[in-house]
Amino acid sequence: MLTGALVAAAVWGVAKVVRDWLVLRQVRAALEGCSAEDRVRIGMRLAEALGGRQEPPAEGGGNG
Repeated sequence: MLTGALVAAAVWGVAKVVRDWLVLRQVRAALEGCSAEDRVRIGMRLAEALGGRQEPPAEGGGNG
């Protein structure tokens, strides 16, 4: 049972790495020959796709 869990975890990890590599490859291809504004949009979408979305800062911007 432990072996099965380890194999499943390894397969899942490899699948995630391959997926991320494919996404990054597509992004690099899209970045060639596009404007700076398009690069910003692509970067934001990439961050969302890879789970890097952050919460917006709280209103007021104070420290306390």
